[in-house]
Amino acid sequence: MSQAGSLSTTGAGGAIDTLTGDIGAAVGPDGVNNIDIVGGVGVTVTGNPGTNTLTIDSAGGGLNWFEIVGVGPTAMQVSTGYIANTVNPNLCLFTLPAVAAIGDVVTVVGKGTGLFQVQQGAGQQIHFGNVSTTAGAGGTLTSTHARDTILLVCVTANTEWSVLSNVGILTLV
Repeated sequence: MSQAGSLSTTGAGGAIDTLTGDIGAAVGPDGVNNIDIVGGVGVTVTGNPGTNTLTIDSAGGGLNWFEIVGVGPTAMQVSTGYIANTVNPNLCLFTLPAVAAIGDVVTVVGKGTGLFQVQQGAGQQIHFGNVSTTAGAGGTLTSTHARDTILLVCVTANTEWSVLSNVGILTLV
C-alpha cells in the first residue's frame, strides 16, 4: 500500500525543510528556499501565490461519453463510451479504433432497444474468454438484447481487443 507524501517543518515560522512524495527520497529546498512541485504525464500543477495554494489536476481516468442515435457506422475513439440509442430493431453500428495502445478502452451501452454491433477493421480481432471473432474485416461482436453492455480493452496495439466486462449475451462472428 502506498503512503501519502509528507511535509517536514522546523524552525521559526514553520519553514519547510523537506517534501517527500509517495516514492523516492525527501527533497529539500534550493538556495532560495523553493521546492518545485512539477506535474508528470497527464498531471498539471498550478501555483497561486495570492492564495498560497497549489492545485493539482490530472487528465484521463474517465471516459468521454456520446449518445449515438441511429445506425451509423460510428468510428470509435479510445477512452470513449457510447450510448447506442436505437428506437427500432436496427443495429447501431460501431467500428473499432484503427489506432489504439495497450490498455486503451472503449465501451458501448445499449439504450432504448439498444442493439449494437462492433465491427473490426483489417487485422483486428476481439477475444471474449476462449472465444474470438474471425480475424480481420468482417469479424463482429453483436448485442442480442436491449440494454446489453460491453467494455473492451486493447491487448495488442491497434489489433487485438478483449472483453473486460459485459452485460447480456453477445454474439461473436
